[in-house]
Amino acid sequence: MNFIIQEAESIGCMVELLSHCEVTCQAEIWSMFTAILRKSVRNLQTSTEVGLIQQVLLKMSTVDDMIADLLVDMLGVMASYSITVKELKLLFSMLRGENGVWPRHAIKLLSVLNQMPQRHGPDTFFNFPGRSAAAIALPPIAKWPYQNGFTINTWFRQDPLNNINVDKDKPYLYCFRTSKGVGYSAHFVGNCLIVTSLKSKGKGFQHCVKYDFQPRKWYMISIVHIYNRWRNSEIRCYVNGQLVSYGDMAWHVNTNDSYDKCFLGSSETADANRVFCGQLGAIYVFSEALNPAQIFAIHQLGPGYKVRL
Repeated sequence: MNFIIQEAESIGCMVELLSHCEVTCQAEIWSMFTAILRKSVRNLQTSTEVGLIQQVLLKMSTVDDMIADLLVDMLGVMASYSITVKELKLLFSMLRGENGVWPRHAIKLLSVLNQMPQRHGPDTFFNFPGRSAAAIALPPIAKWPYQNGFTINTWFRQDPLNNINVDKDKPYLYCFRTSKGVGYSAHFVGNCLIVTSLKSKGKGFQHCVKYDFQPRKWYMISIVHIYNRWRNSEIRCYVNGQLVSYGDMAWHVNTNDSYDKCFLGSSETADANRVFCGQLGAIYVFSEALNPAQIFAIHQLGPGYKVRL
């Protein structure tokens, strides 16, 4: 079942309507709504855009104790995702006592401040809605960085709209190819990630990353291509800083053409079955094959780390 909020304006209508409902009805709906927010970052973003935190805070002083507990839980979920300065000022104003007396539900609201730092994943990321042509197109790359190899590293989180159709849906994490179709890419088939190196159109090598990627969970993926001059070249795949898959893979894509079909979150066709649905942190392409210690160190820096260029 699809629990994605489609109409943002309906959130304000829901808040207003619930104030006229029985307490048990309010409790049931707020419990379900909080679960919907937890289910998808897309729902959190929609609720943030319509100012739900402010709407709820303004009604806190009039609600029942049981409803207050549910609203505080929901506010904690939203505040850990995003809260504006205006909303934060409003929250602090509701903690200000008068004549030595706390305002109603003020003690409950303190727990919202406790939940705010409990963020999972990068502080900033790209949000891909999973619609046709919803991708990041990069400028052409004149020459691919060849030395002893190269490494592609990023944090990602799958957030599918519906259950994935393994036969049809092949969302791409990235795609770096020339106009002739040669180059590098990585796409999902179900919960597995397939890394592809095409030396000529229709001919190349594929490697399946042996890891069960679960939806709505952040992972750091590091794909290392290692060039060996006198023996087979290799590919090594790390998840959360740990080696999970490796094998031989012909590495050098021999072409003088520029890589002018470069996309994040999509293949070069960018059709609905090839676009990524979820969140993608900063993506780095290193012009060398990073070793295990370097990859582990990058993971230890955490998802919020960003290189200063």
